[in-house]
Amino acid sequence: NLDQKNLLLMMCLVSTMVMIGCDKDDDIHVSKVPEAVVETLQAKFPNAEFVEWEMYKDYYIADFWLSGADTQVWISKNAIWRMTETDLGVNLAKLPSAVQTAFQSSKYADWRVDDLDKYERPDRTFYLIEIEKKGERDRDLYYAEDGTLLKDEQDRENNEVTPDTQF
Repeated sequence: NLDQKNLLLMMCLVSTMVMIGCDKDDDIHVSKVPEAVVETLQAKFPNAEFVEWEMYKDYYIADFWLSGADTQVWISKNAIWRMTETDLGVNLAKLPSAVQTAFQSSKYADWRVDDLDKYERPDRTFYLIEIEKKGERDRDLYYAEDGTLLKDEQDRENNEVTPDTQF
C-alpha cells in the first residue's frame, strides 16, 4: 500500500532527524553553566542574543548573535574569557586593510573565499580566510592583523581553532 510506504518513509525521516539533533552531546543547558561563567559572558557581551552553551574540553562555549554576526566565546572553567570567534561571512571588506592587501597579493588571490573568521584572544587578534578552487584542495590561511601570514594549511574536517591553538 502506497500510504503505508509513505508513512514508513516519514517515520524513518523523523527518526533520522531526531538522531541528528541528539548527535551533539556537548550541548548543555544554561542551568548547568556556572554562574561566574555566565556573568563573564554578560559583562563582556551584554548585547548577546539567542545564547546557547556547549562544552569543549575545559571550556564553556557560548554561541550567540551579536550585531548580526554569529559569535562564539570561549570561557575557562574558572570564568576567564579566553577567545572570541566572529563569523565575518565572505566579504573581504570586513577584514583589516593589511589582511585584505596581503591576501589579494598572495598566490591564492584568484581562489574563491568560502568563509572569513575573526579570532580575538587576550594576547592577539588574527583572521582565518577559508578558500577553495576547483581541482585544488581547500586551504585555510591565518593572518595577523598587520597582514603577516601566520599559517597556510590544507583544510581538514576537524581543524577547530581553540584558545590553545598555536601558530
